[in-house]
Amino acid sequence: MKKIAAIGAGNIGIMAAKALELSPDMELCGFIRREIRPVHGFENIPVAKSVFDLPEKPDGAMICLPSRLAETAEAELLENGIFTADVFDIHEELIGMREHLSESAEKGKVSAVIGAGWDPGLDSAIRALMSAALPQGTTFTDFGPGMSMGHSAAVRAVEGVADAVSFTLPLGYGRHRRKIYAVLEENADKYAVEHEILSDGYFEHDECPIEFLPSVKELFSTGHCAKINRFGNACGIGGNRLSFKISGDNPALTGQLLVLAMRAAFLQKPGAYFVPEIPPRDFCAGDDWMKFI
Repeated sequence: MKKIAAIGAGNIGIMAAKALELSPDMELCGFIRREIRPVHGFENIPVAKSVFDLPEKPDGAMICLPSRLAETAEAELLENGIFTADVFDIHEELIGMREHLSESAEKGKVSAVIGAGWDPGLDSAIRALMSAALPQGTTFTDFGPGMSMGHSAAVRAVEGVADAVSFTLPLGYGRHRRKIYAVLEENADKYAVEHEILSDGYFEHDECPIEFLPSVKELFSTGHCAKINRFGNACGIGGNRLSFKISGDNPALTGQLLVLAMRAAFLQKPGAYFVPEIPPRDFCAGDDWMKFI
């Protein structure tokens, strides 16, 4: 039974911990958070500021932090011989991140599965299979409508923002519109906040209106969805279409996928891996994958 620590106790950390409770081959051994206080619903689980302060060193660690905080925390764990899995979601930074974390993983003789949430992650594997099935074609991924946890966290990290939610609205054929609702901190410069948000890589490529409100708590929603379509040729014959749709509770599914990635990490050679590089059977407990042959 592998001992796993959750790095972070937010929405994803809590859901990943719940998924571990249902896992036959892994168990939660601790939460890592800034404040050493019990996590609601897991009062019997140790809490510390570092994995090295837990009663026992974990075999693996699930990185349940905002993407921009993940890489540094993950590198230290890997170098100290702890397997990791994360749900990093900034696509354009993944290649560089893998190079960096591969060095750390090889140093610690362990492995990491990175970008293992909805997208990148599950959707990445689906797109790869669709491309293999229709090698001549084009793929469109549409997200939403729904609240994006990664984009919402990015807005909340902006200086002068007290709280925020960011919604993703699909325009079709891979095009999206963002809609941000934010609460300003007292005396914050509205225009400086707007400029920093719109200059962020999360938002600079999409239409992104921002609305400032006294509160956004009533807008918070964990439901989200995505749809992938590939159109192309099979044997040189057109008119083929492959479709995949996902809809559900964003933190719950992300937490579940993170646990699957954690399981797969233990089965890889030292290094850092993307989801499409890993055999599907490595994500399954035991021989569960045999049921779907």
